[in-house]
Amino acid sequence: MKLGKVFVPEEIAASGLRMLKARCDCIAPWEVSQGISEPLSDTQMKEFLYESEAVVIRLFSVTADDLKRATRLKVIAKHGVGVDSIDCQAATTHGIPVTYTPTAVGNGVAEHVLALMLGLARRIVSADTSTRDGSFDRSGLRGVELAGKTLGILGLGRIGCRVAEKASRGLEMEVLAYDPLVSPDQYDGPAVIEDSVESVLRKADYLTLHIPLTAQTRHLINSQRLALMKSSARIINTSRGAVIDEAALAEALGEGTIAGAALDVFEREPLPEDHPLCQAPNTLLTPHIAGATVETLDLMSREAALAILDVLAGRRPEYVVNPEIYGA
Repeated sequence: MKLGKVFVPEEIAASGLRMLKARCDCIAPWEVSQGISEPLSDTQMKEFLYESEAVVIRLFSVTADDLKRATRLKVIAKHGVGVDSIDCQAATTHGIPVTYTPTAVGNGVAEHVLALMLGLARRIVSADTSTRDGSFDRSGLRGVELAGKTLGILGLGRIGCRVAEKASRGLEMEVLAYDPLVSPDQYDGPAVIEDSVESVLRKADYLTLHIPLTAQTRHLINSQRLALMKSSARIINTSRGAVIDEAALAEALGEGTIAGAALDVFEREPLPEDHPLCQAPNTLLTPHIAGATVETLDLMSREAALAILDVLAGRRPEYVVNPEIYGA
């Protein structure tokens, strides 16, 4: 007997989809076997949501109004960790658990952070262009080494800790970090815990962000905080685009008060072609792919599927964003 109907609006790895299909009826419009040749409208996609007991979310949004209409919905499974496209407060009001996959993304995102840092440090994009266009001009391609530089980390969750380990032990960087939920007495990793965001910003040669998007963290990195940083500093963001004031960052890059930025996430995605960051100097931009490895996507799909199966079978899933729905 099937446990219920699961809506999978965006492509997930085959392993997770197989888990769901074995126990549930699945609606996956992106699958060729579903026979849907034209892209569905947002209205059509939402109708699938309203008739389902479960949904897997990548970038698809679930609003408070959606939850009023989705009367059959029993679980929202985030394929990843960022839940800003889900109205979690409304889900809690309706008694719907929102699950996420925190253990799947750590290594892939951490490796992407290192790739972006190295790309900035050695001017890889400009070097590639210089080679391909035949100029072979090396005059403006002098890089810097990461060994001995100071990496500042905002957010010491799973990903932040992983970055700290790799940067310290693999790249011989000095690592500083700030996280209001982590005390120096409890932390046993290689980073030195600072007592404020500002302290990290003043000392960092490289700054990497690993924080959720909340009312408190929106535009955490703004013009005032950018002004605290070294003019030789470089910023990496693989968390959420809106934790940086993008206009302020583009202005700082243009004026040379910040040496570079490598961004995988943006306040608006896809990033508009006329966005100031696209014309800003010393930037490296990637399309939200930090967690897009074969290994990470496979594990995320399986963890999201397992959470759905747990809820539909009457079990409490392991990773829940709103555990208060289960009481004390």
